[in-house]
Amino acid sequence: MQEKNQQNESITITGSVRKQLFNAEGILIYDHTDHNLVVTIGKQFLAYWLAGATQATPFMSWVGLGTGGTAPVVGNTGLQTPLATRVQGTLTNPGSTNIWQNAASFGPGVDTGAITEAGLFSASTGGTMFARQTFSAVSKGAGETFVLTWSVTFN
Repeated sequence: MQEKNQQNESITITGSVRKQLFNAEGILIYDHTDHNLVVTIGKQFLAYWLAGATQATPFMSWVGLGTGGTAPVVGNTGLQTPLATRVQGTLTNPGSTNIWQNAASFGPGVDTGAITEAGLFSASTGGTMFARQTFSAVSKGAGETFVLTWSVTFN
């Protein structure tokens, strides 16, 4: 009887978002991390992007905020109630890990108010949403900076 060598070839994709709010003096006044939902169309976009002969644009470099409160579901394709501005983040791979990160900073005067949702996108407008998260309202004042660090782990 021949013994088979079985290997685990499945990959899971999980994400989290760290949300930090800094006051006008640069002092951290809010810091919270939660898991997000990677949506179906986001997984499809990743497969398409990886199959491209060249990846002319960075993968999911844009972050959008909104005021929608409906919980994310895998069929989401956008934010429920998007705010005006998407910000292009800085993409990194911290160390030699299987984690991809996008850190986006919404500076003073950008997307102020009670923020309750965030999404990770392929473009500054339109494009494809990779992941979405809803959370308790974070009130961003005109002089404050809201920083989101999106982490996607491939296991």
